[in-house]
Amino acid sequence: MSNISAKRKKFNLLQVFRGLAAVLIILVHCDLIYNQNYNQDFWFKIFNFGGSGVDFFFVLSGFLIFYLHQKDIGNKDKVFSFLRKRITRIYPIYWVVLTLKISASWILSYNSDVSQRSSLEIIQAFLLFPQDRTILSSSFLGVSWTLSFEVFFYIIFGILMAISTRWSFLIIAAWILGTLANFTGLIDLSQSDLLIQFVFNEHNLEFVLGCLAAFTVSKYKGSGNQGMALLCVGIFLYTLSAINMNYKIVEISRIIGYGIPSLLMVIGSTYLETYKNIKVPNVLTYIGDASYSIYLMHGFAINNITKLIFKFSPESTQNIFFINFTGIFIALIALAFGCLIYTCIEKPLIYIVKPKLAKA
Repeated sequence: MSNISAKRKKFNLLQVFRGLAAVLIILVHCDLIYNQNYNQDFWFKIFNFGGSGVDFFFVLSGFLIFYLHQKDIGNKDKVFSFLRKRITRIYPIYWVVLTLKISASWILSYNSDVSQRSSLEIIQAFLLFPQDRTILSSSFLGVSWTLSFEVFFYIIFGILMAISTRWSFLIIAAWILGTLANFTGLIDLSQSDLLIQFVFNEHNLEFVLGCLAAFTVSKYKGSGNQGMALLCVGIFLYTLSAINMNYKIVEISRIIGYGIPSLLMVIGSTYLETYKNIKVPNVLTYIGDASYSIYLMHGFAINNITKLIFKFSPESTQNIFFINFTGIFIALIALAFGCLIYTCIEKPLIYIVKPKLAKA
């Protein structure tokens, strides 16, 4: 989930939305873990739509990669440089977190399911090769399924750069058409191999939407007023989808419910900041910068804090008012913990790894 390039720091609103997406995911996982550990709902499931933060992340990633690297399409000399940057961004901190999780599971019997996993499954987890989400949640990092989609998108974009434009566009077009066919029900891949389902999963369309947003911003010069209008419409539609999801009014795909509003929000905020000076508090952009570490670490913090509360005061976990208000503090601690990991581990790790990759 790529950071804004140093050349594009004026797009601070995108970083703010990135941080807000991470906060939404923290809140929805509070509900998930409350149900697992307490058999209770968190704030009456009003944050049930929080998983939509993933949809926004995917659209934003597609936007950033296309916006920053569209001139590299068809330039095979840029492929290794591109992939090195992506590897540096995704893997080092992920490997640290996954290693800590597996080590804690083995040494402290934190999670007995890890010992049941084969060497191949462990290797696949470290490589972010697609696996069953049940395996990832029980034995590795539950959120890593989204990172597999990120890596796949980087590979797809690398193909655009690596081979001639004519052939690469034919390959990408065939993939998009297959994904659309699966999304619309023209073909049914539900009984297919896990890897086939992954390659043509509807989530991949959100990266395509992000690329479409970047193409729009690059091709057409909007105005600040147009940006504000698109941003407001995107937020409005996103909010409607959140209400619809919580109250189950109509069945609607996340691609339509959150992907399209995210596209509008990305285009709108980009146009807005291109023409207007938007002042954003530093703390909000910092949370956006730290969102990847927050994303990786928040589940660990929430799970262990809730277990500690249950261990020392099990009766309090049956008091709905106590656990709801305590949950807000748990969410804040998880947010702070992710920020700490970002400052103390992720940033230094990137500075250490980047020079080595540059010399490779």
